Order: sequence, then structure tokens, then C-alpha cells
Amino acid sequence: MTWSLDGTMYASEHGDNANDEVNLIEAGQNYGWPVIEGREERENMISPLFTSGNEATWAPSGMAYDNEKLYVAALRGSAVLEFDLEKNEYRELVTDLGRIRDIYVGDENLYFISNNLDGRGIEKENDDKLYRMPLSR
Repeated sequence: MTWSLDGTMYASEHGDNANDEVNLIEAGQNYGWPVIEGREERENMISPLFTSGNEATWAPSGMAYDNEKLYVAALRGSAVLEFDLEKNEYRELVTDLGRIRDIYVGDENLYFISNNLDGRGIEKENDDKLYRMPLSR
């Protein structure tokens, strides 16, 4: 979970086998689990802002907010995902480092850690690491 500067809450969620989600959380709302997931709809249930879809999984982990963007660590997706809330689109910001466990934004930088030595990743030399990447404004 993470919060924007105005107190808006966002959360990432694992789907059953795919359909991982990023949700805008509002008090008293029903986000559907286990009745619906991904882009499925049902009356009085909220569909996510973003989903990995029926065929993919991100296995979202840590999450951070900065400047109308959400940054999500992806364990299975092996990426740092950037969700642009204004454009309603996302992209893989960082790849090729293996499982990404957690994310933090501070001092105009994105900090994230790889997590390949947990028994589920493909070990690389000098794993696991803390990375720092400047955020473009």
C-alpha cells in the first residue's frame, strides 16, 4: 500500500493465478475478491485501475507514490512497474535485475531492492542489491 500527498490510498494485490491488480482504495468499497478479479465487473464491486490480465502475473510486492505515478515492485514480473495515473497507462521501468521486492521514493530518487536469493529467483553474481535511480520530473 501507499498514499499520495493528499491521503489517497492505493494498494497492489495478487490475483488467484493472474489478474494482479492496482487499486484506488476508498472506505467502504468492495473490491470483489474472491467473486471478481481483473477486469471482471459486478454490481457494487470495484474493478482495479490496472491489471496484469488473464495471462500474466506481476506478483506485486512493495509500492510507492510520487508525482501522479505509482511504482510497484514485481517479483514474478521481474521489473519495477511505473503506473501513470494521469495517462492511465503503465510500463516496465526497470527490467533484467530479477525479482524486485520493495520500492521507496525519496530525495528525487527511486530506491528498490532485488530479491533473487530467496529460493525463487535466478541467482546472479552480487545479488541481492539496493539500487538508486533518479526520477525524471
